[in-house]
Amino acid sequence: MGRWEGIEEYICVVESGSFTAAAEQLGVSKSYVSKQVSLLEDRLGVRLLQRTTRRLTLTESGNTFFSYCKDMAEQFDRAESTLSDMQQSPKGTLRLALNSRYGTQYMAAAVAEFARKYPEVTVDVHSTFQDVDLLAGNYDLTVRYDKLEDSSLVARRLGGHSLCLCATREYWEKHGRPQCPEDLADHNCLTTSDRYWLFNTPDRRDFIKVKVSGNWISEDGANLCAAAKASIGIAQLPEFYIEEAVDKGELVKLEQQDWNRYYRIAWAVYPNTRHLSAKVRYFIDFLVLYLHELQDKNPAESFVE
Repeated sequence: MGRWEGIEEYICVVESGSFTAAAEQLGVSKSYVSKQVSLLEDRLGVRLLQRTTRRLTLTESGNTFFSYCKDMAEQFDRAESTLSDMQQSPKGTLRLALNSRYGTQYMAAAVAEFARKYPEVTVDVHSTFQDVDLLAGNYDLTVRYDKLEDSSLVARRLGGHSLCLCATREYWEKHGRPQCPEDLADHNCLTTSDRYWLFNTPDRRDFIKVKVSGNWISEDGANLCAAAKASIGIAQLPEFYIEEAVDKGELVKLEQQDWNRYYRIAWAVYPNTRHLSAKVRYFIDFLVLYLHELQDKNPAESFVE
């Protein structure tokens, strides 16, 4: 017998004054209600009700137990109401894991705007260069890029952004500009530890993986950008990330050709669950709309297709 079993029937009998009235309210038979209360008394080892042919009275133990049961029932009702309310509007703590390789200025701005719009949500943001374990870290959602590995997680496509090749004007004038992926072998490429760059095929339905080499390696986009500004070599960075440096003349993008851009897909990834919380549902919908509006304002940043 479950710990809560029989308690609902017991409360209803006490409040209605009889087994018959309780059975009618609960939509069950009188014998079922009587049996549940008797089983409850047996489990507790006390007599809760004094039954006579004319009346039903509470024992001292029954009165004490009823008071606790009412408190528990009311707390359960409040908990149920709170959960229902949380499913209707975003509340609680939203734990996010964001990729910080190229900084989080755009995602951070989106998160900040979401927090402003929904003040009942507390946002806890964790920035990392590596993909996190959502379940082990108890995260509600993360943003990942490119092709996703098969897993028990759920992913929703948010859009993406374009990565380009950039260097200083001084570097281009001294070393020339690559005309195809093979030309990169003659350049100092500022890269992450995997030492690979991805480029879309002309039809953008696939990509090629190009092995590159150079004397500057970092997982942090800020470090790669700083090295590029110092004329050390070529970097592959998101167009939005170098926009200010390009406007100032600190960096020059390689003119767009049919081989030198890579469109990086962004995904909202979250644990597989039948009942997704309102805070996560609202945030994903908000993020999709936010990035679409950002694209409308800044078409060159290519956050969505």
